[in-house]
Amino acid sequence: MSGGQQKNAKLIDKDGEEERCKEGEEQTCQKGEEQTCEKGEEQRCKEGEEQTCQKGEEQRCKEPKPKATPAIDWKAKCEREWKLSDKGISTPDSLDWQCIYGKKPFGRNLLKSPNPEGLSTSVPPPQPSELEPPPMQPLEEIGDFSGWQVTTEHIPVDTSGIPPGVVVCYLPNYSWSIKEQCVDLKAEGLWEELLDSYQPDIFILDWYEDSKLDKHVFELHIKLLAEDQKTVIKEFSHAPENKMSGDTKNWICVSHIFKNYGPGVRYIHFLHKSKDLFVVGFHRTRITNSTVFVQLRD
Repeated sequence: MSGGQQKNAKLIDKDGEEERCKEGEEQTCQKGEEQTCEKGEEQRCKEGEEQTCQKGEEQRCKEPKPKATPAIDWKAKCEREWKLSDKGISTPDSLDWQCIYGKKPFGRNLLKSPNPEGLSTSVPPPQPSELEPPPMQPLEEIGDFSGWQVTTEHIPVDTSGIPPGVVVCYLPNYSWSIKEQCVDLKAEGLWEELLDSYQPDIFILDWYEDSKLDKHVFELHIKLLAEDQKTVIKEFSHAPENKMSGDTKNWICVSHIFKNYGPGVRYIHFLHKSKDLFVVGFHRTRITNSTVFVQLRD
């Protein structure tokens, strides 16, 4: 075969196979299979299955349903009940107002276990038995002190007034029972804009027993702390001196109100100390109804 004939054969081979492919196989595919798919299966899908879905399933979805309970506007509920707008208090939309409403941060005691021994100030403090000296008991056996950090500070025995050579059978052995806890104001439902701009009043109350064990049987120390829980913004301390004479069956109240304390307050550190005496038995100074609450001004 000459060179021209070989070239012509390739052309015939190429033109023949490709032409058959385009006009035969591909055409069959486009006009046969694809046409069947478009006009057959797809048409059945659109006119059959999809139509059934739209007229059947979707139609069933559009059937009347019971009306859902309207969503509660918690921010509006807080503003209405606490009159926040009337008091000029900022209420950012970013806050979880349902959570804030549930915590009810105003007028509620924010301390944990505020009355560990279940004592009431309307009833005189319990008096020790005259038959036997009161024993020393661990605090966890006396009441529920959960939430409090409890420590004991022993006071050195004062022997300066005892003459040399004198034997003393019993020396008064004093100690401080120290209880403290820290209140996270934001965790209790208060928010930064409220604390920094409006600065609601912070009330402190505490009741202690007039035990007559010593002139000083009670101390109260309150600190308003910043975000770092170290920086003190405002503080209050009270260490009263009590009379050693008179009736011991009384409760004494100590109170304080923080006002206009400045921005940045995030925590309240609450600490009180009660003096105990160990001499022929263990004698305690009791504390009850410790209270910290935040109040909006009228």
